[in-house]
Amino acid sequence: MYFRVTIFGFDESRLDEGLAKMDSTIRDKLKAIAGLESVHECQIGDGQAMIISRYDNEASAEAAQPKIQEILGSMAEYMTSPPEVKGGDVIWTM
Repeated sequence: MYFRVTIFGFDESRLDEGLAKMDSTIRDKLKAIAGLESVHECQIGDGQAMIISRYDNEASAEAAQPKIQEILGSMAEYMTSPPEVKGGDVIWTM
C-alpha cells in the first residue's frame, strides 16, 4: 500500500463551485485510474487543503502521475498555491 499526500491553497470563496466540479467531472476520472484505491480531501486551515490518495503500490502511483497532473491542472483556477506532494509506502497500520 502506498500513500500520496498533496497540500495546496485554494480560493475559499469558490469552494462550493470547486467541489461541484469534482463531483460532476473529476470523480469518474479518478475512478478510472488503475491502482488508485481511495482519495480523501480535507480542509486543514483557512484556504488550505490536503488530499490523501491510497494506491495499491508505488508503481501504480508513478504510472498515474500524468493523469493526476492533468486532473489537478483542470482545478488550477480554484488553487492559490502550487501543490506540494509527498508519498511513501505504509510501514505500520492499525
